[in-house]
Amino acid sequence: MFRSIARTFLALTLVVAPAAAQDIDAIFAKYNAAADPQNKATTLPGIRTTAVFEIAAAGMRASLTSHQQRPNLVLTVVTIQGLGEMRQGHDGKTTWSSDPMSGPKILTGAEAATIADGADFAMLRRDRANYAAVEGAGEGSFDGETCQRVKLTYKSGRVTTECFSTTTGLIIETAGKQATAQGEIDTSTRLYDYKSVGGVMMPHRIVASMMGMQQVITISEATVGVQDPTLFDLPPAIKALRGNP
Repeated sequence: MFRSIARTFLALTLVVAPAAAQDIDAIFAKYNAAADPQNKATTLPGIRTTAVFEIAAAGMRASLTSHQQRPNLVLTVVTIQGLGEMRQGHDGKTTWSSDPMSGPKILTGAEAATIADGADFAMLRRDRANYAAVEGAGEGSFDGETCQRVKLTYKSGRVTTECFSTTTGLIIETAGKQATAQGEIDTSTRLYDYKSVGGVMMPHRIVASMMGMQQVITISEATVGVQDPTLFDLPPAIKALRGNP
């Protein structure tokens, strides 16, 4: 559960007629115009985010802090009172996690890909060049808002489907599979309350649904600036597990 919390911070399939392939470039263009109208995503040096993480059904509430640095560095820290602190990061080469239940661990496969892909600042915009493949996946409707779905296959092999609002152009839902110790599980994530962060529109309320349970992240502050580079250094325990680079 600890690792799923951080992965959620970084993620209702409807089966309908597929969208025309030639529409995808228009969908991406509309998204980029809405999310990054001044092309600020190409110059953002780093982002610090603070948030509250909640699982109401489990009575769980935690604080979450994330640091991201261009081009693809990330550190996420989740603190749950009474349970301890979970850390998860990517230093550009190694993806890792550490928590009181599992201890230090180097992540691989789909678990690592989710974090590494999310750390890449290039993913703040939608561009065919970022993916191994893209294809139309039909339409969706959430809370009365229609959207166009696009299936994205990342170069890491990870696959997600994003639904772009036909009104605003912004992403209102993503769906995919999440790697867990029990195997892959289906996830659906709704994105709300977009606000500008350094000129780039980012959701400030994220509701993830998996295995019949909802996880809610509410961002209280997101600021742009260069992050302390030592934050992304591998912890000694992870270095020991990795051995020689």
